[in-house]
Amino acid sequence: MDFTKVAALNRPTEKLVAIELTEAQIEAIIVAGLAAPIPEQLYDKFHITFYSEQGDARGPINIVVSLKDGETDESSKYLFAGMIMCQMQLATTNSLLAYQFITDEEGFARISSPEAKKEIGIPENYTPIQQLRVGYPENRVDSRETHTLSSLMERFN
Repeated sequence: MDFTKVAALNRPTEKLVAIELTEAQIEAIIVAGLAAPIPEQLYDKFHITFYSEQGDARGPINIVVSLKDGETDESSKYLFAGMIMCQMQLATTNSLLAYQFITDEEGFARISSPEAKKEIGIPENYTPIQQLRVGYPENRVDSRETHTLSSLMERFN
């Protein structure tokens, strides 16, 4: 899909269905996050992990961006984590998959304990700061109404 179409279709979804993602789909999304345009000296400060709440099943999955403890100031950690997440959101949309933001404190509390971090693969000296749920949407991504340039411009007036 061309970038303009991906950008026009890119937005979170209300509902994901329980269909497994392929290894290739997951890899494409993770690679997009790893390729995020953040400063080179920050690459080893962030960690990307994915897990499924259904155990071994792979759909939907949760993707977590974690930051190495004490490594960057408060004002920029969300900026760079957001850049990583944005890349993964675009890759998700490009794969005709969908995503949901996980923003509630409970969602982070479940994955922040030492036991939970170990179980899902987050290094113990990293703290989860962003989380995204990815899977198949209830309604096809490419059937969404796309925004026109003029409707997008109206958002900023």
